[in-house]
Amino acid sequence: MGTQMVVSISRQFGSGGRVIGKILAEHLGIPFYDSALITMAAEKSGMSRQVLENLDEKAANRFLYTIPTGISTLGHASTAIYNMPLSDTLFLTQYEIIKQLAQEGPCVIVGRCSDYILKEHPKHVSIFIQADEGFRANRIADYEHITKEEALSRIAKYDKERKKYHDYYAAGTWGNAAFYDLTVNSGRLGLDGSVELIEHFIKMLDSLV
Repeated sequence: MGTQMVVSISRQFGSGGRVIGKILAEHLGIPFYDSALITMAAEKSGMSRQVLENLDEKAANRFLYTIPTGISTLGHASTAIYNMPLSDTLFLTQYEIIKQLAQEGPCVIVGRCSDYILKEHPKHVSIFIQADEGFRANRIADYEHITKEEALSRIAKYDKERKKYHDYYAAGTWGNAAFYDLTVNSGRLGLDGSVELIEHFIKMLDSLV
């Protein structure tokens, strides 16, 4: 099944959002972008991939730096890129890459405020993947070979970082159902069931455009 849609996936840590996005892209036969965005940003900016990886989906420190206000300003701030903190440089670079990828055609993009960056795109669909802490902690504990208590600690840390990042660059919309086309509880449906639901939703949207 093909699609005309550009799909952005935001996710709680441990909810399986990245895996769901990857399987979804395979089913739809379209490109999938997650960590590849870091490599692309490194190539575009000339900065170290390792440095950018450490900054990925982390907000700049408001107390140390001042940045232009709003994405529309950032989008035209290339001449000032070297005067920004690295977190903002990474965001601006990924912003431009995400816009370009969406212009090239259908794809699935995970995180990096792609839901907000592409909100005016006529064929964009935004998905938020969530699940209860028990489901997420069990997944992380199994995958990382750590205790459930350690997994819960990671959930608290990374959800906080993702929310801070998204709220910093995208006006406080992370996890708010009103700002997404579809929210999916992967803990209730499982990863395969979540993919099936999203595929059906996209198929319905395709019939309307």
